[in-house]
Amino acid sequence: MNKWMKAALCAGITTGVLFSGVLPNQMAEAAEAVTAPAKVQNGIQSVSVITKVYGDGELPAYAVLAYPKAINGKNLNADDFSVEGQTIESIKTSAVADPESKERAGRYVFLKLAHTNTAYDGDLAKQPGHEEHEKKMAAGTQGSDGKMQQDAPMHSDRQLPDLTLKVKQVKDIKAIDGTVYHASSREVTSSSTVEPEISQFQQFTYTDPETGYQLPCNLYLPKDYDSSKKYPLLFFVADASADINETTTPLFQGNGATVWTEPEEQAKHPCIVFAPQYTDNLINQIGMLTADSNTWTKGLTLVSHALQSVIDNYAVDTNRIYGTGQSQGGMTNIALSDKYPDLFAAQWLVACQWNTDEMKVLKDKNLWITVCEGDTKAHPGMDEAVAKWEALGTKVAKNDTFWDSKAPIATIDQQVKDLESQGAHINYTVFAGGNHMYTWSFAYNIDAIRDWLFGQTKDGTPVKND
Repeated sequence: MNKWMKAALCAGITTGVLFSGVLPNQMAEAAEAVTAPAKVQNGIQSVSVITKVYGDGELPAYAVLAYPKAINGKNLNADDFSVEGQTIESIKTSAVADPESKERAGRYVFLKLAHTNTAYDGDLAKQPGHEEHEKKMAAGTQGSDGKMQQDAPMHSDRQLPDLTLKVKQVKDIKAIDGTVYHASSREVTSSSTVEPEISQFQQFTYTDPETGYQLPCNLYLPKDYDSSKKYPLLFFVADASADINETTTPLFQGNGATVWTEPEEQAKHPCIVFAPQYTDNLINQIGMLTADSNTWTKGLTLVSHALQSVIDNYAVDTNRIYGTGQSQGGMTNIALSDKYPDLFAAQWLVACQWNTDEMKVLKDKNLWITVCEGDTKAHPGMDEAVAKWEALGTKVAKNDTFWDSKAPIATIDQQVKDLESQGAHINYTVFAGGNHMYTWSFAYNIDAIRDWLFGQTKDGTPVKND
């Protein structure tokens, strides 16, 4: 963990007892109070949150409790505490505010919070709030041709994630010097938040020299980035629900951008990650980034120019530029690949569709396509695209039986490897059930598809170990 993160979490409160003006008959009691274990009811001095970005978005991963004195974690149980709306998975203590530190006695108590995918995986027509969504859909959006399109709502109502935690110590616990911190009904609200994954990205604004339009962007550079070397570039675009005026939205809406920066992933595939943010201001200014009319937009021009700027100004290996995105982001990838056929070495298209006649030109591209059976647009759309590629003589590897998105990752990884062994340039995987937005809540967790992506090159040469 970064030094600044440790410093942010290590801030504590020191307390002391001052005896002055006491009566003689009180001196013995005062002396005993100094030497005997104190009875302290409100032991938690502060609560900090450490977050993690999962497939269903950024959520608290740890509650870090600061106590006045060191505590032995071996004497603690998860049920000594409660965290509103959360399940405590494990607990440990440390002398430093770093969840990766070895467990030892210390004044910091780490409550690791369990995570389960909260994304709705059923029929969207039965999802609570669906009627309001349908009203927005019925209003339509204006395409670049001026006509109304029955598309995704033009404006997103997404909000920044609430990362606040409320913690209680519900049983007595004891410090190593014998001090007892009594159970209490006092609820301590977190006062600081550390976002390790998001903080790794730098933010900047790209200004298009041709139009003057501005695009907020997020950029990750590998540890020990060396401009004299060449790095693969991972280009990610989020879905339209992320189109709000917050630059870091692609980083917290799901893990399509951040998964590539995790230490284990960077150890295998060190790369630059570029995640532009298409904003509500841009929608008002020049229209949506993509629409069901499947036409080139001003937004696509802006994003493609920003991508080229990153390629020109950073140490990018142009033989290994990889594109991915969900829904709007996948459509953006298809449009860019169609217009610039020599741009990408490979692409991972998640829950998206495009004009299938235009997609014929992608028949020889390295593609991995992931959809859910219950996606009423992307699933039939990609079925049609695959059929047209096959009619042109392209071999497409497909799973005959729909896969289970809730199966262990190791099981899905093996299924991916089995499909990959067919040696096709295009791989098409359909998962049972689910729906459109559910797809990307699990897709980017599949290690084997990420490995496949980074194994591709534009000129077909084998990839050397990263």
